[in-house]
Amino acid sequence: MEQYKFCKKCKLNSTNEEKEVQAICYSMCSQGTAECTKFDLEKVVNDIPEIIGKDADKDKVTLSKKNISSKGGKLYLHGESRETDGKDIKMELKKDGGVWMFEDESHGWTKLSEYLKSSLYEQTLKEQREMKSISDKIEEKLRDIYFYTVSEKGKERVMFDLQDKKSIEQHLKDLHSQNIVGDRGFVMAVVRAKGSDKEDGQLIKLGSYPKDSNVNLGFGEEKGLGGLVGTQYFSIKNNDGPDDRDFEIVKGDIYKDIEFKKEVEVEEPKEMMSQPVKEEPYEEVMKQKELKGLASLVNSDEVGNNFTKKQREILEKLKGQGYLFKRPVEDTNYKQTKVNSSEFTESFNVWKKQN
Repeated sequence: MEQYKFCKKCKLNSTNEEKEVQAICYSMCSQGTAECTKFDLEKVVNDIPEIIGKDADKDKVTLSKKNISSKGGKLYLHGESRETDGKDIKMELKKDGGVWMFEDESHGWTKLSEYLKSSLYEQTLKEQREMKSISDKIEEKLRDIYFYTVSEKGKERVMFDLQDKKSIEQHLKDLHSQNIVGDRGFVMAVVRAKGSDKEDGQLIKLGSYPKDSNVNLGFGEEKGLGGLVGTQYFSIKNNDGPDDRDFEIVKGDIYKDIEFKKEVEVEEPKEMMSQPVKEEPYEEVMKQKELKGLASLVNSDEVGNNFTKKQREILEKLKGQGYLFKRPVEDTNYKQTKVNSSEFTESFNVWKKQN
């Protein structure tokens, strides 16, 4: 063991005399004629390299003197116990064969370079990332997937507050432990989070998402242009039985006879004062860019830079499937189709050669 290299105060075995000269302690401890009683912790810390985990950009630990102590001729690393839910403990630290090691209470002597893999540090970091990623995923999915209540008064979109999202997160974890994951798992978590009524079953009965989104509920890919544009609806169908968690996610709207509620617009009182000239709204700017892009598209058959990322993805996908945006000079063998997408404010025509 090479701790003696950092000893600055030692006690001679023969006379119990204490020495405070590091060179003497280094020599005598290495020969076994003295025991170290005090270490130069600054030198210890400087000798231990930065600990780097799997993600080199984020998982780094640089030790300082506050992470190390000495007592009775031994060095100790202050860390977290895996046996007692992260309780702070002291683990013996040594340097052997040029390698710094610490005595893990359940795994014996472990290389300090593997600290991020063997302590609660990595587990805690992983849990923090998972919490963040789950929260981000919920926000992202709620932007893609809309949920609705259905009653005699009509279909109405459901809005989610912070408490709802926390409940969704908990249900996602429960379903994950049952190996129910993906978008179906997300929909199940949302439906369960909003609860049910004894007489009418689940509160959420309907959902929808754009066909050109990345949502996959296992309904199978719809071929042709219909699979790229428009809205896909799905229904929550309660199964008979006492368990309100027993329901199916089925393709389509099984409540077609019930209309969507119309939002009532309340006109705000107009002020008599003269209003300053407002900048052109963002939506109007984007609409003008889209119109400019479509005008260029039908003339050049090329996807320009006036479209949003989502719009370009749709156009490139159409192009990859053989659709033309510019009307062919000789179009007798081409089928014309009108494209209506929630990503575009205007519809437009495409042509595809018939076999």
